Amino acid sequence: MKFIKVSKVIALVMLTVGLLEASTLAQFSGTKGDAGSGLTNLVKKMDSIGYEAIGKNEHIENHYFNKYKEKNLDLINFYTLIDKKSIRELILKNPDFGAYAPFNLLGYKKLASDKDGDTTWYGHLDAEVMLDIIGETDKASRDKFTVMVAKVDKLITTEMKPTESKKFEFDNKLPDNKLLKMVKKFDNSKDIENFVDEFIMAHDGLFAKNGFIIAGLIDLKFEYDDMDLDFEKYDAYWVSSLCHFEFSNSVFNHGSPHAAMFAPCSVYFYIPKGSNELHVGYATVDNWIATTGIKDEAKVNYMKKIAKDVIDTFKELGFTKE
Repeated sequence: MKFIKVSKVIALVMLTVGLLEASTLAQFSGTKGDAGSGLTNLVKKMDSIGYEAIGKNEHIENHYFNKYKEKNLDLINFYTLIDKKSIRELILKNPDFGAYAPFNLLGYKKLASDKDGDTTWYGHLDAEVMLDIIGETDKASRDKFTVMVAKVDKLITTEMKPTESKKFEFDNKLPDNKLLKMVKKFDNSKDIENFVDEFIMAHDGLFAKNGFIIAGLIDLKFEYDDMDLDFEKYDAYWVSSLCHFEFSNSVFNHGSPHAAMFAPCSVYFYIPKGSNELHVGYATVDNWIATTGIKDEAKVNYMKKIAKDVIDTFKELGFTKE
């Protein structure tokens, strides 16, 4: 009897520790019914808090149906958001902030017959998770980024007036390879602008050939020069939003719409001032696998295959791992 009681106590302690170690992946808000029009109006007001949506991809469920004849969602919208003024200082300190410049605001609604299918859910990756993925340890930078992201949450509350909430949590640690970073050497006697233009054309063409979609691009070097803001640390810096439509359908439209909080993937490119190196980085799919609760072996293997395709494409473009 004593052994049984002690075992129960140990089990309870272990369960309690496990619960304490769970980390927040995202805090989503919800509105009963289809809130697609509300999300559209919300994003139109992002400029009131210093943000802009450089990508507005709405009703992707219709594209899934048109291409694959599969209807598993009533709504899925992606909005890539950036606060250019706030993120500038952070990128100057740490170029890896580009992995979330922009970051994604997701909205989705399952079919009415599914669990939680009566509600439109919307939200984004938790700021702490984004910071941990890029490996930022400086407290001042973490605080600044958290405040920047919180402005979006406040606007969501004000404009959407959500009536529901849902927390996504994960028990596993983030993977060791949270960011993939690669570098490409080039002849720095070339005109930088021409080199970048030629590279982007080659990049977009090769990724399209391999089944990927470029869902948006922001040239932050150009933007800050146009705003007369210092960004001299870099000769070039831009962020491309990368998607794979078959991958998107296979994961988001097949039981895991919440995983779309990681998409589209922000791939950041930069050339340090005066160097002959083009750097690229992005948050890996391993982060998705570790945190979203996707356990289906076939789905996970497919996700890993597409992740490898990205690496192979960058290698074909002349990049090697840092």
